[in-house]
Amino acid sequence: MKKIPAAIMGTAALLSASLNADAQSAPPNVAAANPGDVRLIATAAIRDPLNAVRKQAQSAIGRPIVAEYGSARGNLKDQILTGQDFEVAILLPDVDDELEAAGKIAPGRFEIARVPVAFGLRGEAPTLDVSSPGAVKAAMLNAKSVKYSPTGAALMTVKKILSTLDIAGKIHDSSRAPGEVPLAAGEYEINIYPLSEIIANRRLKNLGAVIAQLQVPAIIEATVGKNAADPTAARALIRFLQGPAIDQALKDSGTEKGGIGK
Repeated sequence: MKKIPAAIMGTAALLSASLNADAQSAPPNVAAANPGDVRLIATAAIRDPLNAVRKQAQSAIGRPIVAEYGSARGNLKDQILTGQDFEVAILLPDVDDELEAAGKIAPGRFEIARVPVAFGLRGEAPTLDVSSPGAVKAAMLNAKSVKYSPTGAALMTVKKILSTLDIAGKIHDSSRAPGEVPLAAGEYEINIYPLSEIIANRRLKNLGAVIAQLQVPAIIEATVGKNAADPTAARALIRFLQGPAIDQALKDSGTEKGGIGK
């Protein structure tokens, strides 16, 4: 396989428009890409596994990869609907339903992973119990703050928790609060995010996956962009991500391997 020049390889780093001078012409928060790069747009729920195998993936497909991570139901969906082209998007089924209806993705969806949603603790609550519906209800009602993304991959689990436990409107919901909610001595915040994001956040104590009665795992699937400049490379990347090279990275992030898809 033809070796990718180091200078080109460098462009495949995870780029940010605000941090890279070459990105000045790109829309805000959109990673810059050069001709021949494979643009990958992906939910933050699978950021760490993808980053772990990115170099291997580049070698496998023979193209530099420019990756952008964010909120599947938020900024990423909005960017695609407003015209952002891409080779591969790794998002959620309900988001792909919208993109398909809008003619933004090619036929075919390919499950990459399933991520359980978990509780993360910030603050002081050394004996906090989340092992039963009653315990979860008490923990959330007594929390100074409950944090989650209103457009993130954990949203379906959050909705199930709030509905099943009848605590919507009764918790201190900080999902749309800017910045970090201050905590006094003895106060705590519960975070509800995909387990992969909880594990990666060193400021949070991982309380484990949400119990089965309240759990809705996030299904993460890949699609090819309808206007992809290189659909062959896009399909090659998806095949790589469905192969064994990513298995250990998925396991390390608490994520389950997905099915082959259709």
